[in-house]
Amino acid sequence: MIYIGTTEDNGSAIYFDVHSAERHGRSLHISGTIGDGCYEGEVLVEVGRSESVTFADAWLGGSGFAEFLSRCGADLLERALLETVREMPMFHTRRGRPHGNSKAYAGPMACECRPAWNSGA
Repeated sequence: MIYIGTTEDNGSAIYFDVHSAERHGRSLHISGTIGDGCYEGEVLVEVGRSESVTFADAWLGGSGFAEFLSRCGADLLERALLETVREMPMFHTRRGRPHGNSKAYAGPMACECRPAWNSGA
């Protein structure tokens, strides 16, 4: 769970709980739950070639969504979510080291005797 850098008029902080992160080419799609204690809803944040924030309740007409956006400000919330996702460590990984192994390939680690069929006899 991440507390993003916005607070509401009543002082409650907005949180973003990440459910999944997927790479799509040069983009990163993060989905999760966003809320403030009075409201919780699903959100998809896309960062990379095209950046966007999609609130599921904006499409599904969930209750409390309009009040939530009026409390925290839609533009401010979208900017904060995009900035939060851009700063996530998974977004800064390098393709050359997908699993953190920076050593160059040095050949096989095991050495076995040549099989009899390959001995040249």
